[in-house]
Amino acid sequence: MSKSEWVTADTYPNSNSTINVPMDSSVGLPVRRVNTIESIRQAAIAAPAGTSIPANVNPVNEIIPVFRTISVDVQQGTNKAGRKKDAQDFKNITLHQVPVDKTLAQLGAFSVAQGGLNDTLAASRLKANGPNTITPPRDSYFLKIMSFLFGGFCFLMWCSAAIIFLSYYPLPQLDGSSPSVYNLALVILLLVVIFFQAAFYAWQDWSSSSVMGQINKLLASEATVIRNGKSITIPARDVVVGDIIELKLGNKIPADCIFIETSPDLAVDRAILTGESIPVAAVSKCTDPSFMESKNVGFMGTLVVNGSGKAVVVFTGDNTVMGQIAVLSGRKKTERTLLQKEIDMFVIFVASIAFFCATVCMLVWKFILMNQEKPQYTLIGMLANICGIIVAFVPEGLPISVSITLTLIARRMAKQMVLVKNLTTIETLGAVSIICTDKTGTLTQNQMTLRDTGIDGLDIFKVSEKARSIMHQIAAQCCAAEFVDDESVPLPERNISGDATDKAVLRFAESLGSVSKIRNAFTKLFEIPFNSRNKWMMTIQRSNDKSESIFGGATTMFVKGAPDFLYPKITSIVNADGTVSPFDESAKAKINAQQMKWAGEGKRVLAFVYKPLKIDFTALDADLEKYATENMDGLILAGLGAIVDPPRPETKGTVETCKAAHIRVAMVTGDFALTAVSIAREVSIVTTEHVDTVADMRARTDLPSMQYTVNKSGKKIYTRANIKAIEEAHRAIVVSGNEIASLTSEDWDKICCYQELVFGRTSAEQKLLIVDEFKLREEIVAVTGDGVNDSPALKAASVGVAMGGGSEVAMEAASLVLIDNNFSSLIAGIESGRLCFDNIKKCIMYLIPCGTWSELWPVLLSIFIGIPMPLNTAMCLVICCITDVFPSMALIYESPESTLMTRPPRNPKKDRLINGQMFAHVYLFIGLMECIFAFLMYFSYFWLECGIPFSDLVFQYGKLGNDPVVFSQSNVTMSLADFTSRMNSGNSVYFVALVMLQVFGNLYASRTRFQSVLQQNPFWGPTRNLFIPIATVGSIAVALLFVYLPALNNVFNCGPIPAKYWFMPIPLGFVIIIMDELRKLAIRTYGPESLIARISW
Repeated sequence: MSKSEWVTADTYPNSNSTINVPMDSSVGLPVRRVNTIESIRQAAIAAPAGTSIPANVNPVNEIIPVFRTISVDVQQGTNKAGRKKDAQDFKNITLHQVPVDKTLAQLGAFSVAQGGLNDTLAASRLKANGPNTITPPRDSYFLKIMSFLFGGFCFLMWCSAAIIFLSYYPLPQLDGSSPSVYNLALVILLLVVIFFQAAFYAWQDWSSSSVMGQINKLLASEATVIRNGKSITIPARDVVVGDIIELKLGNKIPADCIFIETSPDLAVDRAILTGESIPVAAVSKCTDPSFMESKNVGFMGTLVVNGSGKAVVVFTGDNTVMGQIAVLSGRKKTERTLLQKEIDMFVIFVASIAFFCATVCMLVWKFILMNQEKPQYTLIGMLANICGIIVAFVPEGLPISVSITLTLIARRMAKQMVLVKNLTTIETLGAVSIICTDKTGTLTQNQMTLRDTGIDGLDIFKVSEKARSIMHQIAAQCCAAEFVDDESVPLPERNISGDATDKAVLRFAESLGSVSKIRNAFTKLFEIPFNSRNKWMMTIQRSNDKSESIFGGATTMFVKGAPDFLYPKITSIVNADGTVSPFDESAKAKINAQQMKWAGEGKRVLAFVYKPLKIDFTALDADLEKYATENMDGLILAGLGAIVDPPRPETKGTVETCKAAHIRVAMVTGDFALTAVSIAREVSIVTTEHVDTVADMRARTDLPSMQYTVNKSGKKIYTRANIKAIEEAHRAIVVSGNEIASLTSEDWDKICCYQELVFGRTSAEQKLLIVDEFKLREEIVAVTGDGVNDSPALKAASVGVAMGGGSEVAMEAASLVLIDNNFSSLIAGIESGRLCFDNIKKCIMYLIPCGTWSELWPVLLSIFIGIPMPLNTAMCLVICCITDVFPSMALIYESPESTLMTRPPRNPKKDRLINGQMFAHVYLFIGLMECIFAFLMYFSYFWLECGIPFSDLVFQYGKLGNDPVVFSQSNVTMSLADFTSRMNSGNSVYFVALVMLQVFGNLYASRTRFQSVLQQNPFWGPTRNLFIPIATVGSIAVALLFVYLPALNNVFNCGPIPAKYWFMPIPLGFVIIIMDELRKLAIRTYGPESLIARISW
């Protein structure tokens, strides 16, 4: 098929048909690919609103699943609907096709030699064109308001309000009776509650957005630009058209640009736009007429995964390809977090039970109670009871408590220098069971020093001048670091730009003599930077001084890297006297012994090698990188260097804290295995005397293995390993990267049962594999990393943790960022995550016993055994929405229990927020006691104040509406008005009993799950929570208002009560505390595996 026979969406701009575009992988014409950047953008422009592009798709993260297809839908007449007025037409752009000088002229830019833009010009362009940011699409405020008003439990309350309003109008008018003011007040109260919650949700939404906005500002991208002749770093939002930007490994390209200088190995990952995972080689010359497909064009948001270069900015903000796709495609719908999903399930469960109970009660009323001579409840009265059931089941304070908890924890973590990128992270973080951590900069200080050197087995100062000079020149040339300060600053204090290893090598080289003098004597022809896969750096240099005795006038390859990767390529070695001899077995044994000695001391060992090249490298037109790597043999070993990177002072204590919390810490590093084990011992990751190797593991017969079942499709379903058993076995293993490929599933089953794990000489792919294997076995894995090569593992991890000083790629992939690069901050985050889960659970434990269970039974008993209604619907709402909310919010501020970081991490599949143990505790334990005690107070009131015993109050049904009301067994007769007044006061007694039982009983019982309340003092000490007494006073004050204020008495059908009924429930509240203390004591005595522990929350 010829090129002219290929068609694209642009071929038929007005067609309504679907065009099937054939794919031919053998021909690399960009126009033939449907999943090109231009096709994606055109699909976005062509898509009519609400049809082609789902609303729940984020164009930045999820473009490919939407657009990457074999067919292209071409919609007629949709461009006007979807396209912004100033949408850029990239098809007609030719900037990338012209020479660099003309490109710069058209953009009004200045070359690197001219110093780039000046500040004045840059500021004027920024003011004229706006910041280099993508304009966020407008939110649908109508949908937001609807979700605030009708979401969650609000829907149930709307149903109740509607039913009660029917009881006020028009049902009373149908039979000629007058409407009840109480019903109208109840409707108003429900509406007040609904609108209050909606207002709170709106505030919470704004507050969460504000918190995340502040975090995003701290994580904002930066760009390095050349202005006023200097290389400076500015916020990416301040980049303007015409800026010359510097790009290097790990950078995210800040704007659409054209490359003007590139290293031979510069590569860009365009997956965010095209979905293609293979990086695209970047060049400085046009490779395609299309701006969208040419390799000399870089796009906003794409990632530099190798090499370095410079580029001139051509489009910023909404005018970029990413900007137009994002604006035209809409906005991703916010995903609900795991916790929100659990709350949603709880809402559905509560609604189902509420409607079931309501239906049963209506059926009983219709077919049984209505057959009574004088039914106790009319239709209107029964509807009020049904609403009482629905309202009783709704813990109105729960959504408020959950939302505030998450926000407070996020802010607390930010103060601890842990920035969460979404609230889901908080929930998952508390469940982390294993941490796969890098060594350099995470466990260590990342302050490297090249402390030991060896040439032919001798110290560098004990060899000849020639041998030392060879080592010196290799170290000076094969080093990507640069001095920032001049020579007037003492060497130890001099600032250096570059990574920690190169900084150490540069200081070492400078200590032997002037590095700048050596570099000026050579011309760099080619360079391959260090990467985690090769584990070496290469530079090819030509000497400018033909009279120089060692490298004079020659072209030489200099290499620095991991010895075990370079040894197979070495054939010769520099002797102490400067001569060169074969790298024979004797020399290998001597060098290997020196490497092992240093590695055993926890030092990173580097080999410095070189090779003279007998070809004019600059005359080559072929692939320079391929030629260089093919000629990377016959190398000459000049010497070894040992780098020391001391552990952080706090690392050992942090690792021990992890072990106390039953969290395993696995070191995953690129260092030599022996070096990794040595450092692991220093920081307590490894504490056993013997460390198994893979060979040892396979030879042992006493090792446990993972337990699993096999489903119908043959897939293994694992059960998480018992951490207590792993800790009791106390075994350690070290696995080298070259062994990982040979590991079988059975091997991994055994490795995952080791407590102490070290993985050495690992690549990015192997780190990802390690994470996947642990996750497959039901572990919640946190991974730390700071480099580009860490990003796959960071994305795959349950919680990806990037270092604040790391690459933008790593921070993009991670779930949270440690601003201070401190491993101990991660442990603070895990503690906050566990505290978040605990405190939300405590709020549930507090709200449900009274807010649902103790409010439900008055309605049920009134219907089924005919007693006067102990608690009306209005007073149920007062408890749920006012008196219980204050204490539940106080529980949010609870300090962690001392056992918080000594418990095993929870298993999200088993230890859920709302489970059977929770329902048993709130309904059959705390709730049952509160219900019994409240009824005891209610019936005591009628006996003590009216002389009416319990037996005279049951099975009354419609008799309670007679005037006078006669209680035959006690021989008590009272007018209907007097009895109604007594009933209202009885309502107050039941209401006050619940309030006092909550604040003097359940509130203190809910503060701890396992510890005694005496160990969690709310009034002073480290566990102080003064919100507890403040909330208690607030709840009692509200109760006083409703009980004694006549205006509220008349509206809410309640009445004043003697003072003794305020004090009688207090000792009963203490009974609740004592009973719960006995439960906690049993758990502490008999352990977490005991029966009482298994049925407790």
